[in-house]
Amino acid sequence: METKSKSGNQKLIIILLIALIALLAIVLVVVLGRGKAEDIPDGNTPLIGYSTEAKVMLDQDSLQAAFDEALKNAEDGFVGLKYQNDAYSTNGTDFECYIANSESNIYDMFLTIYADAELSDQIFLSGLVPPGSGFENITLDHALDPGDHTVFVALTQVDTDEETGEQTIKNQAMHTIEFHVTK
Repeated sequence: METKSKSGNQKLIIILLIALIALLAIVLVVVLGRGKAEDIPDGNTPLIGYSTEAKVMLDQDSLQAAFDEALKNAEDGFVGLKYQNDAYSTNGTDFECYIANSESNIYDMFLTIYADAELSDQIFLSGLVPPGSGFENITLDHALDPGDHTVFVALTQVDTDEETGEQTIKNQAMHTIEFHVTK
């Protein structure tokens, strides 16, 4: 009886190992099979942002190292924005709005506003905005037509080395705001 039990346990272990290997193979195919954003032909993929290389963690030490790195990156701050969701204009160019770099941020940021989801129609680019500062009015590079528009606000945090003046992009995020143009 004990021989049959050992044989059954061995078969179960082999089946579980085969299932685990198959699962890992599927994960690798999915991770390695992903194309880059510029390879996606749908035209709806934002052109701004960042990505990280995907890694399969096979042991606890690798997983812990990745977690520790993520915590270290989180210490650099986050992208906080204070804004009103609606901005108004009567001429399509000059907007009353409230957009500010949150005082809880630790980095200056600049704002890039796009009129389209493809991020091809840039309508505003700010200079560096320190934490706690922002805009109550902005003037667009070109007018929007009368009506309601969802605009895409790309926030880019920049760290400036005080000794060298070298600037490094730390974080990026995307928000949407409704711009309304009335006659």
